[in-house]
Amino acid sequence: MAAPVEILSRLLWLRDAAALPDTVLADQLGLEVKALAALVQAHPDRFPEPLVFHLTAEERQKIPEAPVLAFTEAGAALLTGLVPDREAALLVLLPAFAEARHLLTAQAELSIRLTALEHKLDMVMKVLEGEEVEGAPRERPIGFVTETDLPHGLKARDRAAKGRP
Repeated sequence: MAAPVEILSRLLWLRDAAALPDTVLADQLGLEVKALAALVQAHPDRFPEPLVFHLTAEERQKIPEAPVLAFTEAGAALLTGLVPDREAALLVLLPAFAEARHLLTAQAELSIRLTALEHKLDMVMKVLEGEEVEGAPRERPIGFVTETDLPHGLKARDRAAKGRP
């Protein structure tokens, strides 16, 4: 049975998508890699390029296992429809793939939030150290402000509120 952590550790990030190499998918489905490739070749209209893609030579050089095909979650789901024991494939592989995708998404969201917090902390530290920070509120003097120092349109709004033209 495929565990989400096992699937996650074998996922590749290729062409802006999480994908499983053909060797891993064949292993999870209990097929040989050649049989998996034959299924894809026999049904080319069922496996469009964004869902199942052939790796380029450059992409294969970066991957230790050097797979030929990579399957996105949707590509793996389409493949399970062609596997002889598809109920087992659906019950084992797809939930693990979905959980792995969820873990990746949660990690990306945390990374974004952490980056935003680091940026805010940086700004606070600069303000505390007395540095000028772009986007930080400017100090306003207490007391009388001349009309030229008023923000644009403020005087006109005051006049309109008092009923003057």
